[in-house]
Amino acid sequence: MYLINTSFHAERSVADAIIEEVRTGLMPKMQASTLFSQLLMAEILVEVDPDCKSFTLQGLTPDLDKAMEWLHSDGAACFAELHRRYGQKVVFFTTPMQVITQ
Repeated sequence: MYLINTSFHAERSVADAIIEEVRTGLMPKMQASTLFSQLLMAEILVEVDPDCKSFTLQGLTPDLDKAMEWLHSDGAACFAELHRRYGQKVVFFTTPMQVITQ
């Protein structure tokens, strides 16, 4: 089993709007793909920058290759839209991980 984790760092002025877009846009698309289960969004409590709010979106997947392919194709449209709307006010990166225990 694999965990796909995308970390977001957003300026506080737009963070709540970005969280809502991820919740209503990216998360439903991930669910609809049937590649991801147990989707979870969480706020990162370690302060990276006082002017930013950080959060993650995580999902489990049994097929790392298909999940990463989906993120680079269908998911990329969601990420591109965030960049189009918010520019440098949001940065994000995706980290695939192998689950050791569950």
